[in-house]
Amino acid sequence: METDSSLDCCSNTAESGLSTIEETVARALDLCSAIDETENVQLPEATGRVSAGDTISLFSLPIHEHSAVDGYALGGSGQKSFRIVGRRIAGDCSKEAIADGEAMRIMTGAPTPMGTRSVVMQEHADVAGGSVTPSFDVPDGDNIRRVGEDVRASDTLVRAGTRLDARHTALMAASGYPSICVVRKIKVAIFSTGNELRDTGVGMGPGHIFDTNRPMLRALLSSGNVTVTDLGIVPDNREAIVRTLKDAAQAHDLVITSGGVSVGEEDHLKPAVIEAGGTIESWRMAIKPGKPVALGRIGSAVYLGLPGNPLACFVDFLLVGRPILDGLAGASRPAPRVISAKAAFHWQRRAGRHEFFPCNIVGMSEEGLPLLEKTGRAGSARLMPLIEADGLGAIGADKDLVEPGGRLEFYPFRTDMGL
Repeated sequence: METDSSLDCCSNTAESGLSTIEETVARALDLCSAIDETENVQLPEATGRVSAGDTISLFSLPIHEHSAVDGYALGGSGQKSFRIVGRRIAGDCSKEAIADGEAMRIMTGAPTPMGTRSVVMQEHADVAGGSVTPSFDVPDGDNIRRVGEDVRASDTLVRAGTRLDARHTALMAASGYPSICVVRKIKVAIFSTGNELRDTGVGMGPGHIFDTNRPMLRALLSSGNVTVTDLGIVPDNREAIVRTLKDAAQAHDLVITSGGVSVGEEDHLKPAVIEAGGTIESWRMAIKPGKPVALGRIGSAVYLGLPGNPLACFVDFLLVGRPILDGLAGASRPAPRVISAKAAFHWQRRAGRHEFFPCNIVGMSEEGLPLLEKTGRAGSARLMPLIEADGLGAIGADKDLVEPGGRLEFYPFRTDMGL
């Protein structure tokens, strides 16, 4: 599969009056002020956190010259016999040297003795009568790991704004760091609105449904870089919503709501944010599902209002919510991983909005691109297609027809090498 940098999920023509994805994300990031509070955490707890500053290497890596293989350290060159004068293993601190014509049995990771010109792998050596003969003239420096060939002392190991994972943990540990300074966790408050909503495990009545968005958002926010306060379900009552927004904004960096961001009579979020002393910067995005999305601030907190339909909520959080988290943490934000793909289906649709849909990879094209098939029947309230999908497919706002073999965008949910 290839990643196609020519694909731009944000550049297609949108319906009049709607913001493109690019415009919406830019507005969202403009609302974010990077958190300046920091803390030190032990390396095993640093996964998912964001580094608060540059970290400099205390040592050169490797720290000492050592053998890259099990074999024989050679004190000279040429395809000749070398007399074996000793043995060295990893951790050996002996200062014994070898001269021209001498060799030393050596294990991977063991410091090379002074005088070593190269190391021959044991598979390429003939040992007899206390001597070793390489099967070829081993080049100088072969199978020797030199001091500083990976990292030099004072090199930058981790730059500020890096989201840390197991790779950084390994490098920091190799450099002698037991901990790292990171941005404090982002404080996020979430709540759902709707008289029809009930928590799972609570009795259901006519017209009630279980709230799916809060559990889903809590899972999406479980990156290790976030502290979530779940404020539960707030009824469709403006006074209750205003009160909850005010309280949440005072103690959190980001307030996320789901539901109530459309234009119906019972959709109270936009006026409630304003009544709570906040501002609304963006209201509608040119995507499907997920057109109604609210962005603003309440005091020092960023506000993100997501739609109530689960698939729309899911898509909008991935497209807009995650960039907001990066902006608040001061993290470098990579572009979304868009893979060029091809359709395995026919689809006539109305152009004007960038449309996302759950899909499966059902094969590969002749060019090696994944062939995508839509998963299940379309619908922003349907969850089963998400469970069955390999990722989200997408079609640009200017396209009204998808034919088999037509170009699509693909956002995979997982990769085999995912960190």
